[in-house]
Amino acid sequence: MPISVFKRYEKKFLLDRQQYREIMDFLQDYMTFDKYCVNEQVYSLLNIYFDTPDNVLIGRSTDKPLYKEKLRLRSYFLPKDENSKVFFEIKQKFDGCVTKRRVVMRYGEALHLMHTHQPPEQLTDPSYINVQVAKEIAKMFERYPGLAPATFIAYDRIAMFGKEDPELRITFDRNIRTRRENPTFEYGTDGEQLLPEDKYLMEIKIPMAMPMWLARYLSSHHIFNSSFSKYGKEYEYRVTDNKNQITALSTEE
Repeated sequence: MPISVFKRYEKKFLLDRQQYREIMDFLQDYMTFDKYCVNEQVYSLLNIYFDTPDNVLIGRSTDKPLYKEKLRLRSYFLPKDENSKVFFEIKQKFDGCVTKRRVVMRYGEALHLMHTHQPPEQLTDPSYINVQVAKEIAKMFERYPGLAPATFIAYDRIAMFGKEDPELRITFDRNIRTRRENPTFEYGTDGEQLLPEDKYLMEIKIPMAMPMWLARYLSSHHIFNSSFSKYGKEYEYRVTDNKNQITALSTEE
C-alpha cells in the first residue's frame, strides 16, 4: 500500500548542469535510483494546485509564516479516464518541518471531491487514512471559499533513495513548466518554462539531520540551500509579470 503520510525536512538547491553531473557521480556510492529511474530515466509529475480567486494560500505561503498549507492533485501520467489513479494531497509546513497527507483515489473520485466539496461515499481504497485525509480535504474547501484549480505545474524528475537509510531521498527536477490558463489535466502537460534549460532543482528530503557525508560534499563544493518553491516562484512571476525574476534565479521567496 502506498505511504499516505510523510513527515520530513526539505532542503532545496539550484544546480547548473556541471554541478548536477558531478553530484550524480558522487551519489552512486550512497544512493540508488527508485524503481522509475533505471539508468537515470526521468518520469513526469503532473500537479494541479488549488487556491482561492484572490490567491490566499500561495499569497500567505510567500509571506513565510510559521505555518502554511497547500492543496494539490497529483498524477504520474495524464489520466486516461475516471478510473486512473491520482493523489489528492495536503502539504503543510510548520517551523521548517513538512508534513504531507494524501489520499489515493480514482480520478473520477477526485473530480467528485473537487466539484461537490464532499468526500466520495465510498473510496476505491477505503483505508482509515484515505477516508480521514479525504475528509480533511473536504474541510479545506469549507475553510477557503472559492477554492478551485489555480495553477498547473509539471516537471521531469529523477529520484534516489539512500542505500543505508531509505528515508533519505534526493530528487532532481528540470523542465519545470507552468500554466494558469486551463489548469487541468485535460489540457495536457504544456506550459511556460520556470527555469532555464540548464538548471536543476535538487531537493534533499530527510526525516531529521542531513548525513555528514552529504553535508561535507555540499560545503566543499559551495552548494548552498536555496529558498525555492515551484508554486511560489510561479506566483511571484505571474503577479509581478517580471520575467527577469525567473531568468536571474532569485532565491528570495
